[in-house]
Amino acid sequence: MLGCNELMVYHPQAMVDLISILIEHIPVVAIVNSEEQRRNLITLLCDWGLPAHLLHYVSLPVKGMWVRDYGPVFVRSQQRGIIINDAEYIESDRIHDDLAPTELANLLKLPVKSVPMLIEGGNILSNGQGLCLTTDALMSRNQTRGRSKAQVKQCLCEFYGFNQVVILDALRAEPTGHIDMFATFVSPDTVFLGQYDPKVDPVNYDVLEKNAGILSGIRTAAGPLKVVRIPMPSNRGSVWRTYTNAIYANDVVVVPTYAHFDADVERRAMGLYAAHLPGWEIIGIDAGSVIVQRGSLRCVSINIPWLEDRFSNSRMNAPRSAEIRSRYAANV
Repeated sequence: MLGCNELMVYHPQAMVDLISILIEHIPVVAIVNSEEQRRNLITLLCDWGLPAHLLHYVSLPVKGMWVRDYGPVFVRSQQRGIIINDAEYIESDRIHDDLAPTELANLLKLPVKSVPMLIEGGNILSNGQGLCLTTDALMSRNQTRGRSKAQVKQCLCEFYGFNQVVILDALRAEPTGHIDMFATFVSPDTVFLGQYDPKVDPVNYDVLEKNAGILSGIRTAAGPLKVVRIPMPSNRGSVWRTYTNAIYANDVVVVPTYAHFDADVERRAMGLYAAHLPGWEIIGIDAGSVIVQRGSLRCVSINIPWLEDRFSNSRMNAPRSAEIRSRYAANV
């Protein structure tokens, strides 16, 4: 699911690049804010030679593209099947964004639970086996609203099904405080953790070294957690570039890249993904325009369970990957 409203308006190239890759591997649900915007999106994709008819479209009067933060979280329950969690959202000028999880739950005919905490999706990483990684920013933002650290952890376990919550230090001066800006799971027992060059950012070098020490002592259901350090691109200009804010879509990983910026660092980062995800296709997309807005690829997307009976379109007649790429390449 992609938040295509602001993405199409302000970052059309990044959106088109994303859809051109994802549509080969996974059904894509595009969130638009009106029927007019849906038609404009279809026209844009067709102009680029992409199969716009294969997308599923949901019209919601949302304002933001950061669907990872305000959107639904899908949880599998042994008793009730798939449930949507609807946590509190702090952006008071975006009331429709706050309503999106419940509206999507109604549309998809799924039960919804109201989560009595301020929890942004970008600050939750799950290994799929009960382990949650988050940052102290989640704790501090809820503590200012009268919730204790213990209450926040209990909420994560009760509503999200975690049995282990690990709290790391957020990057200093990075405005979101989110975990996905410097970490990502590549398997249930392997996590990529960012590493700054101490000459470039000595403060956050120390922050991430401390986090590495914490993570090295964690055990997962599959054994000790393996911590793999991935280089962090420079944050000069107060632009918080990251390689961990990636999208996993079945057998492809879409990694944010930054044109003409730290090419050697980027090659090392992409090489780590390839080494730890054999059989997966690793594709970079220039996220330079998006990252300036304090987020990247994972932030504009949500992975959702495939609910075949909820969507009318079929992907049985989808063009083969080579056909899609040749059409798109002809327009680049």
